[in-house]
Formats: sequence, structure tokens, C-alpha cells
Amino acid sequence: MLLVAVAFTAACDSTSSKAPTSFSLGSASDSTVRLQWAEPADGTPDAYLVYFKPAGETLFGLVAETLALSYEHFPRGAAGDYRLAARFGDVTHEADGEPSTRPVWTDTVAVAELNATGNSGYGWDRSSGRGRTYSMRTRASSAVVDFYITDFKPAVLPMLPYSVASPSMGPADAGAVVPEDTWRSNRFTDPLPGEQGPLPSAATPVYYNYGDISQLPGCIGCFTADSHYALVKVVAVDTANQWARLETWFQPVKGLRLISH
Repeated sequence: MLLVAVAFTAACDSTSSKAPTSFSLGSASDSTVRLQWAEPADGTPDAYLVYFKPAGETLFGLVAETLALSYEHFPRGAAGDYRLAARFGDVTHEADGEPSTRPVWTDTVAVAELNATGNSGYGWDRSSGRGRTYSMRTRASSAVVDFYITDFKPAVLPMLPYSVASPSMGPADAGAVVPEDTWRSNRFTDPLPGEQGPLPSAATPVYYNYGDISQLPGCIGCFTADSHYALVKVVAVDTANQWARLETWFQPVKGLRLISH
């Protein structure tokens, strides 16, 4: 794989009719990124230059020089930002935009246990990638909740550990407060050894209806019913007040399990 560190400067012309257009990305596999673009209005360049900046780094590196209108990049587990330029002779013309595979972070929030006071559901907005809490006691939440916090016991029998559970388990939960509806059926891993590596593939049998919060901090992978990967990091549990405090990272590129941040 070609990798050359460069300081990508604003000298490239991004308004020229020689610049590539319609630069976008998607998943080629759960760990590979497919980049696509359209030819400049002025015709075929001498080459297209593809650049990548991994999360946590400051410089873009040249990863490909190609004549094709697409490129599949294996980023070795890293999420990050992409740039594209067309080269005509000694002059490069940069495409608009920097499509990214960086996961969207949502800062720490307290999520109540199912039978406690407060919102026990949590879901990610599919447009922004941001997460927020929701009530599990109303059918209106069934279309937006991606998991909830529960001890799987009736309110009079609280017990540890708390778990991150699929919303589809809610109506049958012994907490007995979730109404019947078409709740999302999502899956979760056991606690992971770290938060920066790619999440396990959903093609492997390591995702379940719920994941126990058995260590703190604890990182639990999520694979949603609509094929998005996300990471839930539980940083604290307060059994006296019945809540778990957590932060999350949501991968907006469907099917891509890259979560480094």
C-alpha cells in the first residue's frame, strides 16, 4: 500500500472545472472503505490522488494514485478523513469535501435503570450520529431507541449487574413498564478489551440480545438492525440512584465497524 505523509495545503484548486466531482464514500466490506467520484468537467486527468488522515493524526498521507473513478481503501483498522485531487501535469485540483469515517461521539450522560425515575432508553440519530436518552414507557420511543439499561428484575427486586439490552427485549422485561410495539432488535458484545480497535464483525457469533456491564469502565460493541456499528462505553454505575453513566461513538457509514477516535 502506498503511504506518503504530506502536508496537504490550500494551494490545490477546489473550484476548477478540472476538479473531480461527487466525491463520496461507503463501505466495501465491514473494514474496507469504497471511495467514488466523477470525472472533472474538463475531461480525464493524468491521475487521481487519494489522501487519508487517520483519527488522531494531523497530516494527510497519499494512499493511492489511480486512473479509475473509484478506490477501495483498507485503512488497517483506522477511521479518518479523505481528500481527493485530480492531477493535470504539475497542477492538482482538489475535489470539494472531506468525506469521513470518523465515528460521532456523544458526551457522557446518565441513563436510568428501567424501573428508576428518568429515561432508560438511548438512541442515535441516523442523520447526525448523535445519541440521546428516551423513555421506554411510551410507544413513541420504539422507532428511535437502540438500547436500554436494565437489571432484568421486577422493581421490587433490584439486582446487579446492569445490562445494555436490545429494545426488542423491553416488552418481556420483568421490569414490566415497556409497552408492546415494534421495538428495534439490536445486538451487543460482551465487554471489549479496548475502545480504539475495530469492533468485532457482526458475521461472527459474538453479538447477543444484551451485554452485561461487568467491568468499569466497560466498552460494549453494538450492531443495529439497520447495520450500523457503535460503541457504548459505560464509565460509572450508581446502584443507589439506579443509573449508568455512559458515552458513545456511532459509525455513520452503514456496515463499517471502524470506531477509532
